[in-house]
Amino acid sequence: MPELPEVETMRRGLLPIVGGRIVSAAVPRSSLRAITFRPDRPTVLRGLRGRRIREAVRLGKRLVLCLDDGKRLVLEPRMTGRVLLDVPGPISHVRLILEVLPPEGVEPAWQESAAPGLAARPGDAAFARRVIFRDVRGLGVVSLMDERTWRRELGPHKIGPDALEIDAPTLRSRLGSRRTAVKVALLDQKAVAGIGNIYASEALHRAKIHPAEPCMRLSSRQWRRLHAAIRDVLTEAVELQGSTLTDGAYGTPGNQSGRYQDRHLVYQRDGRPCLQCGKGVIQRIVLGQRSTFFCPRCQRRLPRRREG
Repeated sequence: MPELPEVETMRRGLLPIVGGRIVSAAVPRSSLRAITFRPDRPTVLRGLRGRRIREAVRLGKRLVLCLDDGKRLVLEPRMTGRVLLDVPGPISHVRLILEVLPPEGVEPAWQESAAPGLAARPGDAAFARRVIFRDVRGLGVVSLMDERTWRRELGPHKIGPDALEIDAPTLRSRLGSRRTAVKVALLDQKAVAGIGNIYASEALHRAKIHPAEPCMRLSSRQWRRLHAAIRDVLTEAVELQGSTLTDGAYGTPGNQSGRYQDRHLVYQRDGRPCLQCGKGVIQRIVLGQRSTFFCPRCQRRLPRRREG
């Protein structure tokens, strides 16, 4: 599932179309299971055509294109969704295609950055950049939201502070009183947005905290250490354009693989030696119905407190 680094990579990859006008929005005919459009597919497609893209932002694990009429196109990749920009050749599992013309007066620069074979006269439909939302498993969601719907569905009461922006005291205040395992708590998007299975495991390993440790048992020092680990892991993963796993579901908008998977210390490394201590063997457990990876030597459980 794309997490904060992967969605941030998608956002950055779409920056060249900001300011452009959507001249076409279509869903190709296919025998594939249809993905979810909200409020419905015709309304979304009709509402996109002719609109200018004012901004590309990220909300946790969602990609958002802000439009000139105040509405927002929200792409939720879920398990296998991704975006592609100007990728030539046949592409499978295409769920949405947008054609975007550049704003007036900037066609030459836009054309220079376009993929080979897309060159045409400014103003021609063939001059448009092509944005594709691809989703192999078809679990993604495409939503067109007005301001009221945005606040109701994705306001602060539904989505917590961004994992790259939250400070250590706020992280502790939002999670520190919970009895749940810290790994499970980190996946709660209402508490902190953007962290998923991969980066929760990696950050906890870097912070030397056992993933099953209840949040309420962590000390102030451990919360500070965890906050620093989250920030560092996510920052590094963004710089390396995310993680492309063995299923190959995720790739950059330019159809390249991410590179952070080469730096995974625990994720999907069960049964292999810990690259940090060199003595522990990475283990896999299930917490909150999700696979969790850790080193039992680096990430020891805290001693139990005596009753009475």
